[in-house]
Amino acid sequence: MTIFIKKLCNAFITDAVVNRRIGGAAARNVEAIGAVIGGLWVGGIVTVSADALDWVPNIMNKAVHDDLQPVHIPLREVRSVRREFGILTGIVVVELDDGGEFRFRCFSARNVAENMSDLLPSQVMSA
Repeated sequence: MTIFIKKLCNAFITDAVVNRRIGGAAARNVEAIGAVIGGLWVGGIVTVSADALDWVPNIMNKAVHDDLQPVHIPLREVRSVRREFGILTGIVVVELDDGGEFRFRCFSARNVAENMSDLLPSQVMSA
């Protein structure tokens, strides 16, 4: 499998839960923020091949979150890819055929969104 895109990133994980045994009071604060924004930005690596987008959490986040699962999205299920403004790093929004979406933030987000769009079977890119 050839990897066309590989980036350090933070993915927006809606069901991420910080392990309270490890995090203590800080975990409660992070949990409260997650409840307000609907999830947590979790560090890891995103890769994109000709067939799929994969995200895996980094070792620190695996340690401090309960049951943090990797993400695997076949590109045939991706409707479109776009970049949104973000402070310091841009946000890549991957819209799925089922109406869902996967978001991750990284440096050079515009280039990542454009390059990923070029790999889609339908080659759809929105501004």
